[in-house]
Amino acid sequence: MKKTTALFFVLFVISIPVFSQDAALKGTVIDTSEKRNLSNTVIALLRPADSVLVSFTRTNKEGNFTLQKLPPGKFILMVTRPAYADYFDRVAIASGATVDLGKVAMTLKSQLLQEVVVQHKLGAIRIKGDTTEYVADSFKMAAGATVEDLLKKLPGLQVDKDGKITAQGETVQKVLVDGEEFFSDDPTIATRGLTADAVDKVQTFDKKSDQAEFTGIDDGEKTKTINLKLKEDRKKGYFGKLEAGADGNKFWNSNLMVNAFKGKRKLSAFGIMSSTGRTGLDWQESTNYGGASMEMNSEDGGGMSINFSGGDDEFGGGSYWGEGLPKGWNGGLHYSNKWNADKIHFNGGYQYNKLNTEAQGNTFSQNKLPNSILYTNDFGNSFSSRNRNMVRGLYEFQIDSLSSLKITAQGSQGNSFSKSNFHQESLNGNGDTLSIIDRETNVDANRKNFNSTLLWRQKFRKQGRTLSLSARQNYTENTSTGIYFSNNHYYKIGIDSTKVLDQQKLIDNKNSVVNARISYTEPLNKRSLLEFNYSVDNNKRESGIITLEKINPVGKYEDKIDSLSNEYSFNVLTQSGGINYRYAKPKKISFSFGMNVSYAEFTRKDLRGDSAISYNFTNFFPQANLNWTMGRNGNLRFNYNGSTRAPGIDQIQPIQDITDQMNIREGNPDLKQAFRHNFSLRYNNYKFLSERGIYAGVNYNATQNDFSSINILDTTTGKRTTRPVNVDGNYRMNGWMGYGQKIKKLGIRVGIEGEWNINHNTNFIGELLNENDSYVFGAGPTLSYEKEKKFEIWINTSFRRNISKSSLRSDLVTKFWTQNHHIDMRVYLPWKLEIGSSCNFNIRQKTSVFERNNNSIRWDVRIDRKLFKNDAARLRFSANDILDQNIGFNRNINSNFVSERTYDTIRRNFLLSFIWNFSKNGKPQSW
Repeated sequence: MKKTTALFFVLFVISIPVFSQDAALKGTVIDTSEKRNLSNTVIALLRPADSVLVSFTRTNKEGNFTLQKLPPGKFILMVTRPAYADYFDRVAIASGATVDLGKVAMTLKSQLLQEVVVQHKLGAIRIKGDTTEYVADSFKMAAGATVEDLLKKLPGLQVDKDGKITAQGETVQKVLVDGEEFFSDDPTIATRGLTADAVDKVQTFDKKSDQAEFTGIDDGEKTKTINLKLKEDRKKGYFGKLEAGADGNKFWNSNLMVNAFKGKRKLSAFGIMSSTGRTGLDWQESTNYGGASMEMNSEDGGGMSINFSGGDDEFGGGSYWGEGLPKGWNGGLHYSNKWNADKIHFNGGYQYNKLNTEAQGNTFSQNKLPNSILYTNDFGNSFSSRNRNMVRGLYEFQIDSLSSLKITAQGSQGNSFSKSNFHQESLNGNGDTLSIIDRETNVDANRKNFNSTLLWRQKFRKQGRTLSLSARQNYTENTSTGIYFSNNHYYKIGIDSTKVLDQQKLIDNKNSVVNARISYTEPLNKRSLLEFNYSVDNNKRESGIITLEKINPVGKYEDKIDSLSNEYSFNVLTQSGGINYRYAKPKKISFSFGMNVSYAEFTRKDLRGDSAISYNFTNFFPQANLNWTMGRNGNLRFNYNGSTRAPGIDQIQPIQDITDQMNIREGNPDLKQAFRHNFSLRYNNYKFLSERGIYAGVNYNATQNDFSSINILDTTTGKRTTRPVNVDGNYRMNGWMGYGQKIKKLGIRVGIEGEWNINHNTNFIGELLNENDSYVFGAGPTLSYEKEKKFEIWINTSFRRNISKSSLRSDLVTKFWTQNHHIDMRVYLPWKLEIGSSCNFNIRQKTSVFERNNNSIRWDVRIDRKLFKNDAARLRFSANDILDQNIGFNRNINSNFVSERTYDTIRRNFLLSFIWNFSKNGKPQSW
């Protein structure tokens, strides 16, 4: 580990090129009327092609200024000072020369005959309320770069190897294009399919619900969102991207995207075939293939929550996250248009996904018990195939100047097949074998889903008086047929006890949700209003489980096991009403606070036993929000809301799931609903002249009657039985921060990013209460340097400290460091050649439990030969994972349980590719 760390730092130091530039520009700024020198005046040098800021400074007390270490070329000089008209001039700077402008005269605006307004693109980043906006052309990109490449350069944004985006410390859940859904639930279609030169601005914000945006009252529904605003010249004609690559053997990667515009009409199509993991399938929620078991619930505070539980219907984990060897096919059509002076808007599309994955892996686990330790070592391989067809549509109608109607609908149908084999061994602390399990599973599953929404909004003549009605519906049906075979050997003091499990399991789950909400706002004055709301929600869930076994070893699965079969329903009817107050002072501050009261009726039915139990809860839901705009560059946001969560039907259904003999699950019909308190505080600030940015945030979540578990472990066999239970005292805190600035004299951008997570949760080991605490603290510097048309380099580092401890075994504390260091370089050569290289160092500290060396270095190299006019195409040879060290790895700390998993993933490969960015009425930008 020390050698690898030292190697990284050597590369870190030698990869920072610092070149001095001798050219300089100087002068003195004076007032034309008073003939006095003006101090603290901003001097900015802009690139004429795109107004990108090259350098800037301020005049000293004597009004003098000097810009040093400038590259040669032609520039625009901008001089600006409050109360004075902006001064612009063109200057040419030769290599090594010092240009003296002499006296630069400024004129008071009051002395001008008319005000002259000059538009320019000086601001690379602007903060507008809770929206951070990046001007795309202010960040230099190579010809053919994708939106994902652009996002990697934006301060405050990170993109991981799977294309997953984090903005100001929070995971981005949705990517819009011109404010609209773009191929629905797969953001990588936009980030990897669209080229950076097509984008005008990138906006990041917390997207509120349509109703919250209309009323101005926050209902707690927020989605971290990126909106890509396309350039106007790209909204005419067509543009797209074609890529075809293969190694002639098992690796191939081909994709095509076409975007065609005519007036308000937009038509897009894409297709992807890949075995390299870049399938457009690796950044999606589990619902993308018909998803894991999904339950959509009304938040009693007025919002809506969607809960996922993966595994029971074999759709969980439908996305590719790097485990196994994938083969993916993905395609779709997208259409949008506006008619009748934009009063009618339609947006719809179709998408097909298919993903085949072969995988194998090994997991080593440690269970810390009050008086002993159990170890588990398992190895398995699997194959899965999932596919889905989905259609969706949106219709908006502006009825008149005061009212509108919006309708959305989405339907999907998917199926999957999976088979797996596992070999598992359990040992005690002395290394004695407790059990050996060999398990096989084969599962066929199907899923249907349809959901729709309706929103009617009405404004009145009096400003601020509104009425809105929203309705939502969601229906999901999951069915599966699974064969589970397990050969179990238990060793008890020299006795070998063998037990065979051979069962068929039939599952039929249905979930139906209907929700309606009405909201009325009444203005108190120009800056404040009251909102009154009422909602009703009906959530009905049904689950049927039939477990069969064979009458004889060669027979059919015909004998029903009553103890493992059941028909169960769970219905929650909720009514909620509340009042909220909102105050807003434009460009300064806005805040709201209020309270909702709800009454919820719960009904559980055992349909097979013909029994029912009903009970009810009354809850109070306070909420508060603050948005404070701090000057022109900063923003502070605070949010609090309370909400409830009902248990899932799989948690309350009173039967056991014994398909995994070593991890038996059973339901608890006595579970209560949980109540969550959510706090968040976020701050960001960016000064565009000094190119200095800072952001920070913290989230705190505390839950009453949280869902935890009672774990009963058999120390003679290693078998664990888990039962859900309510507990108090669980909380989670996480925070993040980032700081970045450009060092003008060196031309280097530097920064630091950090994060921390604190988790406290309670569970039971048998009858003993066990409190678990885990801590993760991480930070690291970032650095980038670019020399136009010569080379670029980016360096990102991360050091993480992980700590886990439990009250039952305070003597066993898990501590380890992990490090991730990434270097990415690009060099531009003559003859239209370009060489790119990236190197990723993953360093994982060994522990007393995890003694294997899982450090790895992934080194990728690509060589491009640019082709065609404006470098619109390129021929690329890429060598990926040259050192053949890419290790599939995951280390998990969970209460008194720690585990480390290694698995197959994509290793060394070589591809020859052709990439073409084509367009009409919009040219790819070359640098």
